[in-house]
Amino acid sequence: MASEEEKHIPKLSDIFDRAWKIQLDLESSDEATNSDNYQLNVKKAIKLFEECTQMVSEVSLFSDNEELEEVTTTSLKYLLLPAFLGDLCLKVTGGSVTRLAQVQKAKIYFQDFLKRCKSYGITEEEIPNDPPQSDPSAPPGRPNLVAMTANRETKLKRFREKKELEEKLRSLGKISDINSKDEDVQRDFFTTFLKKQINEVIDDYPSLQQEVEMLQVMEKMKEHNKKPGSRHRPPPQGAANNSSRPPMKPFILTRDALQAQVFGAGYPSIPTMTLDEFYEKEKREGKIPKDTGPKNPVSERAVVEQKEVEKEREIDMDDEAALKKAREFDDWKDENKRGSGNRQNMG
Repeated sequence: MASEEEKHIPKLSDIFDRAWKIQLDLESSDEATNSDNYQLNVKKAIKLFEECTQMVSEVSLFSDNEELEEVTTTSLKYLLLPAFLGDLCLKVTGGSVTRLAQVQKAKIYFQDFLKRCKSYGITEEEIPNDPPQSDPSAPPGRPNLVAMTANRETKLKRFREKKELEEKLRSLGKISDINSKDEDVQRDFFTTFLKKQINEVIDDYPSLQQEVEMLQVMEKMKEHNKKPGSRHRPPPQGAANNSSRPPMKPFILTRDALQAQVFGAGYPSIPTMTLDEFYEKEKREGKIPKDTGPKNPVSERAVVEQKEVEKEREIDMDDEAALKKAREFDDWKDENKRGSGNRQNMG
């Protein structure tokens, strides 16, 4: 006859069912995942599932050298423990434990779940492993189109299997009522549920690995920013006065004061200035260093431009000789089109 103390010890199946109900409620909840109540239930379910895991380990419920047929029907559902714990780890937010630690913990649970299921022959899927660390400086290789096509086909096959498994589970009954079904129905239900969970874990594993890599990069950046001299760098010289600088206004550059008057009359809303005025303005604002050494000889282009300016000034001042010369040159250009003297006997 059992003692009074033994009667009050919670049974493994009761603890598991309580934790599973909490997990199902979390999945269907409309509550914010970072709310206090949601996180409280997540931690409560984790604690109960961890207690179940400890009890399963103490009694050595599973063995590597036994077949699935040797596992009792009531024990089949405990193979789901690592999968449920991994799923709950991903739901944890806030607290002292970082997201990176939670994702890495979930990956360990999922790998343990897949290894256990494969050892019992429930699946033939390969256990996903972490990819080797690649050299970020190495050039990207060409995509393996054959592997990409095979991967796509595998995903489509797994998706179809998942739909079939979900339909079969619906036909077998609800989770809350499964314990009252016949043993054959229970065994079929939990075996089907294990296969569905395997597909979900394998589908989600690549995204978990990508998240781990991204979080590791972020952690390295944080560590780098903590080093002395990596943060609060002084702004570039003159950057502190950027906010006090007046906004830049458009203007028209001209070669001389006469052109400035013409353009200013045509576009009174836009200021004008000569090249000399613009140069002096830039020097005053410190954008052009002051001349400290001997001046460079005048360039050929500057000489030509100066001659053009003088010609325009002579014309503007009604110099009769300059006007006559300019008119004769214009008449000559009208009679001798450009390129007419070099036709190479082409007619």
